[in-house]
Amino acid sequence: MNLWRLERLRLLRTGRWIALGAVFLLLGFGEPLATRYLGELLSGATGNGYIHVTATKPQPSDGMGAYFGNITTLGTLVVVVIAGLAFSVRANPPLAALYLTHVPGRIRLLVPRLVTIAAAAALASAAGGAAAAYETTLLLGAPAASGTAIGILISSLGAVFAVAVTFLAAMFLRGQVATIAVALGATFVAVPFANLIPGLRDIGPAAFIALPKNLQLNAWSADATWATVVTLLLAAVCVGGGLWRASRWEL
Repeated sequence: MNLWRLERLRLLRTGRWIALGAVFLLLGFGEPLATRYLGELLSGATGNGYIHVTATKPQPSDGMGAYFGNITTLGTLVVVVIAGLAFSVRANPPLAALYLTHVPGRIRLLVPRLVTIAAAAALASAAGGAAAAYETTLLLGAPAASGTAIGILISSLGAVFAVAVTFLAAMFLRGQVATIAVALGATFVAVPFANLIPGLRDIGPAAFIALPKNLQLNAWSADATWATVVTLLLAAVCVGGGLWRASRWEL
């Protein structure tokens, strides 16, 4: 059995693909539904009291924006957890010894695992985006085609970016919990903090992650191009740095 088939079977038989698909599809179908009826629910909850809630009629961009806004948190969380579990090769010392002594070269061992998880995260994100577009069209009307398509692509690349960050953390750390904690800290703390730096505010990973939601109302811009380029370069650096660190592993 080659390693590519092994990683596909590991993803399927451990049920990790279910967790990925369930979260993205649940948000994809649920967020436009919640956006459609949230105003009515809030109005009914206030009753005849002194507090009254007035909600404007939701637009298609609101449904897709709600999905893209929530997927950057919940979607990233599940991607990091799944990736952290998969990349922590040395968390189980006997199994790690078997891998590292029987597979010649760290790249041959790790690349199939990295590509499999990245592809699964991207496909799950794309499926969630397609579900959100379908549900939004049914409930709120058709969203902007170009902005929605590009937004789904960007959100899928954002999932791949989270996988790359987790891969780098896993190559330096042994434990699964430590890997997941560091990767979550990098994505939820370091990335937003970098957004405070004036030079990176409009072209950094935080701006890239916010692109899918922003494209519902705004056209593509030069800053969006730079944010995409910078984020993809950072992802490549994370992968390259992780492979470099793995080449210096000791049993």
